[in-house]
Amino acid sequence: MIRLLVALSLGGMVSAVAVVLNRSGTTTSISVRRNSLPTRVPAVEVGLAEGPAIVIFTEASCHSCQDVMRLIRGPAGAGLPVADVEYGAQPDLHRRFNIDTVPTTVVVDKQGTVIAGWTGRVDLSEFTTALAEIA
Repeated sequence: MIRLLVALSLGGMVSAVAVVLNRSGTTTSISVRRNSLPTRVPAVEVGLAEGPAIVIFTEASCHSCQDVMRLIRGPAGAGLPVADVEYGAQPDLHRRFNIDTVPTTVVVDKQGTVIAGWTGRVDLSEFTTALAEIA
């Protein structure tokens, strides 16, 4: 019986200390923006000639990135210039355009304004519509 009372007393003291420490500590909320798209990506800033383009932000070990690249460079790309901005080779461009998810794919017009974009899988019907807008 004494052991039970001692255990309960210790548990109560630990709980009281935890409550006091939790109240006195300041909490900092961390805001992480995920899956957001840039609004402007001028083709010349990612190594292409000025004009409409498709820009894909990738990472070398990303299998989804490789799938998107095959799709875009294949029949879906409609002959537009494609920039592969790989994180390992160009981390500064990922930071500059606030890319936090790969693959991130954007279709830009001749001024560099993002017409459409996707994080992860590219929706082919939306992609086709975006290409029709800039063609």
